[in-house]
Amino acid sequence: MKKLISMDAAKLHHAELGQLIVRFYEDFGASTLDVNTDADFKRMFDAIQAQLPSYNSALDQIRASEESNRIAELDRVRDADIQALRDALRPYKNAKTQTEKDGYTLMKILLDQYKNVQNDSYEEETIRLNTLLEKLLSSEYSSAVSALGLVKFINHLSDSNTAFNDLFSHRSFKTSQKQTYDVKALRKVLTEDYKKMCNYIATLANVRSDAFYTDVLAIINNGRNYFSNIVLARRQGKKTSPQKPE
Repeated sequence: MKKLISMDAAKLHHAELGQLIVRFYEDFGASTLDVNTDADFKRMFDAIQAQLPSYNSALDQIRASEESNRIAELDRVRDADIQALRDALRPYKNAKTQTEKDGYTLMKILLDQYKNVQNDSYEEETIRLNTLLEKLLSSEYSSAVSALGLVKFINHLSDSNTAFNDLFSHRSFKTSQKQTYDVKALRKVLTEDYKKMCNYIATLANVRSDAFYTDVLAIINNGRNYFSNIVLARRQGKKTSPQKPE
């Protein structure tokens, strides 16, 4: 009895389902099997393949949204850090020593030039904060920064601004999409069609003597085995992925 390896497709992440389908087509394409051997199989094969571009676009849409959320979060962190720097300066408004008074005046004039910088666009805020940090780290402000104990606040701002810039400047996806996709609806159809094709091949592998069906089933099972192990590892709380099959 030739069996289709059991796999809980519902437990796969959206991207993993896409990888499962793509792997099947890659493995099939690397074989010597002819899709035209069975007209019904070819019809299902072509129908699933035709869905992949839209499904991949839906995944890009999800990644763009996740990336946008991460960018917004990093921007909130650097906004909090610039506010912390301002707050750290405030106690020196009534400083007792001349050094601290001079330091406060110098720093206050500088930071006032960047008032409401957190309300600027991402690009403009980045440019202005880069300029501010260059000034803060220059020799002109080194004495004031040291006297007022602002080094750690400036370092925090520098780190959070760098983290934002690293992600924002290398973002892979546009935040705006000309077309929106319902990934759940696309996934439902893709999953149903994939299941139908797998069951069809598994049935014929047991009732036909043609090796074509057995070979296609082996290709299907190769990917299903890998992803079923991923689901199992996740369920067991393992952090490492199973060995990828050859």
